[in-house]
Amino acid sequence: MKKILVLIVIFMSFCSSALPQSIESLYKKGEEAMNKKEYDTALSYFNIILRKKSDEADAHNSAGVIYMVYKDYDKAIEHFTKAIENKKDFSRAYSNRGAVYILKSDVENAFLDLNKALTLNPKDLMTLNSLGTLYGYISKLPESFETFAKAEEYDPKYVDTYWNRGALYMNLERYEEALADANKAINANPSIAKSYYFRGTVYKYLGNYDKAMEDYKKAEELDPNDGEVFIRRGILNLVMGEYQKAVDDIEYGLKLKPDLWHDKTVLDYYKQAKENLTNKK
Repeated sequence: MKKILVLIVIFMSFCSSALPQSIESLYKKGEEAMNKKEYDTALSYFNIILRKKSDEADAHNSAGVIYMVYKDYDKAIEHFTKAIENKKDFSRAYSNRGAVYILKSDVENAFLDLNKALTLNPKDLMTLNSLGTLYGYISKLPESFETFAKAEEYDPKYVDTYWNRGALYMNLERYEEALADANKAINANPSIAKSYYFRGTVYKYLGNYDKAMEDYKKAEELDPNDGEVFIRRGILNLVMGEYQKAVDDIEYGLKLKPDLWHDKTVLDYYKQAKENLTNKK
């Protein structure tokens, strides 16, 4: 079983500038809803802003981020483009649009946008992570590792760099190097669940199931509402032949994170667990 459940995470952000008071208040409410992952509510605030002021670049950028979460990539690009049209030096909008182009496998436009973003803000860590991921996607490994190294140099506490570079190592089956990055992420900030379930997955591929389980348990303690913790632990249970536990974990994880019902890799593992459980009976 060599499927790798490593999701290369590209983080987006939104930012507000000096906005008129009523719009600033709406934007603040939208940001608060975004932080709570109440995306429908957040989008409603940004749409109100855009009805009041259709050229408000920050609102377009934030709406684009939400459509990215919704995986409506064309709509996201539309909003990021409007943000750029109304604020030519909007580095975050270029970076976000470049990230969408990566998700659409549009390498040429992704490079154009990410390089433009870095021209405007050379030390932007999100953009460097997206560019490192893009180089990895097209198998330009020296350029990818050089870009991640630059991000690490600029801020060794920025855990996204270790997740993204570690994910690349995982996909290359360079598990010891992936483990080193997982440890760096945990050392940089030991309170983030994702770092532990990432390391747990590395341990799984190294065959150290006990340590993998310890990390999944720690991740659950830190964030019991993160469905991916349970899905990954369910996959480990499947590998270990604990089929009932695998089914229970994956089902609970999908309940917490229902968007993963559309993830073929997750569903394949779930079907395997169900089939093995039935055959065992």
